[in-house]
Amino acid sequence: MSLVLVAEDSASVRLLLVRRLEMSGHEVIEAQTGDEALGLAGSGAGVRTPDIVLLDAMMPGATGPDVLMRIKSERPELPVIVISAQPDLALTEDWQAADARLRKPIDFDDLLSRVETLTS
Repeated sequence: MSLVLVAEDSASVRLLLVRRLEMSGHEVIEAQTGDEALGLAGSGAGVRTPDIVLLDAMMPGATGPDVLMRIKSERPELPVIVISAQPDLALTEDWQAADARLRKPIDFDDLLSRVETLTS
């Protein structure tokens, strides 16, 4: 299965995402801040990098839009699913580079389906 980077500052939401993804057979790495997410998403020599990123829109440190733009500039092939409680997320230019956008509360069947589609 895929290696999924879960970048979410809320510990409870992050734990829920990690558990559901692991129950579905995925490996998961976690980031609490935008800066951590950027470090884990990079293409470090000899380090396994994620196959997909689940990115919370409101991250401390490097902001969600900044993280998305940097990931897409450095690794344009890396799928990014942005997760947010913001109702107008799809309408803003900041998020146009995302491969998918999901609203909180998360529909886990939809999330898992998108992860499978974007990593196959």
